[in-house]
Amino acid sequence: MYATVADMTARFGETQMIRLSRPEDRTAETVDEVKINTALNDATAVIDGYVRGRYLVPIATPPKEIVRAACILARYDLAQGEATDPSEEMAKSRKDVISWLENIAKELIHLDVPPAAPEGAAVGSGPRMSDRERIMSLGSLRGF
Repeated sequence: MYATVADMTARFGETQMIRLSRPEDRTAETVDEVKINTALNDATAVIDGYVRGRYLVPIATPPKEIVRAACILARYDLAQGEATDPSEEMAKSRKDVISWLENIAKELIHLDVPPAAPEGAAVGSGPRMSDRERIMSLGSLRGF
């Protein structure tokens, strides 16, 4: 996971995390860490889907912007429920993060993380050609 429950609480406040993780319990005083971690795992999977072609995933030490993106995506997911809908601000933030991730995938934005190893043939290997066996060679021309 690219973010933790503590990251979510620090970014959005404990009250909002309690409300989003336990929407049915208005008297709750603690966050539902399992529910938040599930949303963070989902957010990590979304992020990995966008950056997989360019960077080694999972990112071992995610930069701050990846942690922020994971928190925003997880908060949006937590806000979607039977009795709740994400606010306009949450929807706009999620849209901005998805746009940012698309720009990473298009190589318009670069992260300070190790790039993915190139797939396929090694760089500089060049084309390889093969043909049928030679009819005339040094061995077949002996004696002429």
